[in-house]
Amino acid sequence: MIPQLPNQVVIEMAKRHHRLHHYLFHEVRNNWLTYDDDTKNKLRNDGWEPPRPALTADGRAIVDNFSGEDFLFMHREMIKLVNEILNQVSDPQYPKVEGWKKIPRPGDVDYPVPPAWVGSDPIFARVKSDEYFDTQFVPWEKRYTDPNFLSQITLGELGSRLEFSIHNIMHLRWSSQPAVERPWTFPTEADTIDSQWDAPSYDYLGDTYSSHVNPIFWKLHGWIDDRIEDWKNAHGVTGDIEWTGTWMGNMHGQMNANLLLKDLSTSRKEPLENMSKVLKLINGKGKPHPFEVVDPKFFS
Repeated sequence: MIPQLPNQVVIEMAKRHHRLHHYLFHEVRNNWLTYDDDTKNKLRNDGWEPPRPALTADGRAIVDNFSGEDFLFMHREMIKLVNEILNQVSDPQYPKVEGWKKIPRPGDVDYPVPPAWVGSDPIFARVKSDEYFDTQFVPWEKRYTDPNFLSQITLGELGSRLEFSIHNIMHLRWSSQPAVERPWTFPTEADTIDSQWDAPSYDYLGDTYSSHVNPIFWKLHGWIDDRIEDWKNAHGVTGDIEWTGTWMGNMHGQMNANLLLKDLSTSRKEPLENMSKVLKLINGKGKPHPFEVVDPKFFS
């Protein structure tokens, strides 16, 4: 029987602070190069200019600017925070975040693939198929665990490749139909995300506002995080990584990454006000389904 993610983690990750942070991290760095100058200036003034945009204006992954490190670093910090919570919980069945050792195969009884649902985007039926797993997941998994391949690329390129290929598709493949789906495009007058979407029950894996509340998130991101260790081994790196990409959003001055996430956990008013302002700024702009961004160049 698969251990259940302790409820203390679910409740913490469902807080609006964490939801907005994860949502804005992906939205802003993915769409920065598509924003108009006025929006960029306002985001810059609020501390939300990503030093390394993740995508070009036409939606291609940028592999040579260390944005992939930002992706890996931010989610590693999320795992650290959850592990701190788990350490306090002391559940012997779930002592820490552990990723899949191998990506679950078609027919896996512990991690079955939920079916596509009526009205869902056609991409769901495609990526949930056994054929897609055999033709795409298997080659990706082999490539991103191959020491020879990893030894030839930077950590930043690895992060970008992982994010805009197997990572995004894992989010879609293991998504279940939400009871109610959050609107992707807000009306012009909307300046927030309704609080109904902050309920712990909203854990849709295909939405950056909710995916980290879902237990599968920590299995797939544990697998992603393990690839950092494979890269280190392939490059003979011991000890800590000298990160270039450590952007996580508004860092509140000199606050380090882990303290930022802890700051969110305290539900302090200032971070929430800042993120709510940023949400209003980017409302209705950019691409609404970030997990559907898959760069074709990573299929070869």
